[in-house]
Amino acid sequence: MISTLRLIAAFALVAVFTPSIAWAADYEPPIIPDQAPEFVPVEVGSGWYLRGDIGYSFNNTPWEDFDLFGISVDSTRFGAGGGFGYHFSDMVRGDLTLNFLSSDRFGIATPEINASWENQVWSGMASLYLDLGTYSGLTPYVGVGLGSVYSRNTVDILSGGFAAGAVDNQAELAYSLSVGASYKVGTNSSVDIGYQYVSSPDTQFLNTSTLALEDGLDYHQIKVGFRYDLW
Repeated sequence: MISTLRLIAAFALVAVFTPSIAWAADYEPPIIPDQAPEFVPVEVGSGWYLRGDIGYSFNNTPWEDFDLFGISVDSTRFGAGGGFGYHFSDMVRGDLTLNFLSSDRFGIATPEINASWENQVWSGMASLYLDLGTYSGLTPYVGVGLGSVYSRNTVDILSGGFAAGAVDNQAELAYSLSVGASYKVGTNSSVDIGYQYVSSPDTQFLNTSTLALEDGLDYHQIKVGFRYDLW
């Protein structure tokens, strides 16, 4: 009798726990999808910037003082230029620029002769700048540059049916020294004002006082610039 009761109890236990065991065996854990990678925008041209400048030379242009028959030279001391650059770090940047420096124009028109002369001076410069930290929004900087000064002289003469013309081009080594400060006016834009000295020791010009050719052309400029960071 006792054995029969034990057998019945055993069957009862199996009957009670079998559904639970089966349910546990059939249970599948929830599927957790792999988390999608975070979207990171690709920076195109990060570190690069564009720049534009206007300048004014407060020393004389090569022919500014020339005067003939009471006719003076029409000279332009204002210049302009532009280029592009790259931020190597928070303090060091460099750029390549092309700048118009000055021009001189002279002309004579009489019944006997019609003559004109024009001189233009340009510079191409690779420059390196050191930004000296930011103070109250201003970032002072110093810079050096190496490149070339290009001078073009054009002469045209018409007299008594005789016509003549000549073009003289010079391209000589040049260097520049800069000092100034920039101010950020937007997320990607800033303005700067500074002084730049440009010198080309081997460029020839005519000394209007002695009418002799001399070596060495330089410019002392005040410049205002705008930079736009491409990031």
